[in-house]
Amino acid sequence: MEFFLDSGSKEEYERWRAVLAGATTNPAIVLKDGCNIREFCECVSPKPVSVEAAGDFEKEALEYSSIPNAVIKVPLLRPDGGHNLSVIEKLESHEIQVNCTALFSMSQFILGARAGASYLSLFIGRVDDEGGDWCTMLNDCIQWLVREGIESKVIVGSVRTVGQVLACANLDFPPDYVTVPPAILEKMVMHRFSLETVKQFEAAADTIKAASGSGVVSNA
Repeated sequence: MEFFLDSGSKEEYERWRAVLAGATTNPAIVLKDGCNIREFCECVSPKPVSVEAAGDFEKEALEYSSIPNAVIKVPLLRPDGGHNLSVIEKLESHEIQVNCTALFSMSQFILGARAGASYLSLFIGRVDDEGGDWCTMLNDCIQWLVREGIESKVIVGSVRTVGQVLACANLDFPPDYVTVPPAILEKMVMHRFSLETVKQFEAAADTIKAASGSGVVSNA
């Protein structure tokens, strides 16, 4: 299980680069972070960035596909209630990788997989918000992929808590990727005892330097 940063901030990507396999964005993130999609993709390159097509999905997808490391996010459903399955199939047939996004059920997941999407994004946080058993659903989806021999990669999105990240990691068949906003990574890296311990070590090192005039331990 690897991490995608759920952000459009180049600064945040650089801060967490060492643990990231790529990034995901959406129009709300682009608006919030004020990012330039092409510049952000260049920052993340050669790792993949999921960028979301909207409106005329096929036209926007073709425009974004000129960015070498862009994966095109295409939502399963359109705002009018129609679906984008034929768009997904067409783009993939032209070797344009698609991230079929905004999936909330196993039935949607199966359809996205059958349409040939390279990535399938389940929004588990919103399922959890409504009291749904997202963990069982995710496990069932992954096991179905394994049984069917389908090579689509599974992305867990809409992550709200560190606990959800850990629950994904503890599955017998974890998802390929979990998208994490910077705030979740901050919580994952922090532990007050770690911080206190480091401060104690630094204070002891400062005392040694003050007493010896050097930070180097001598055997003389």
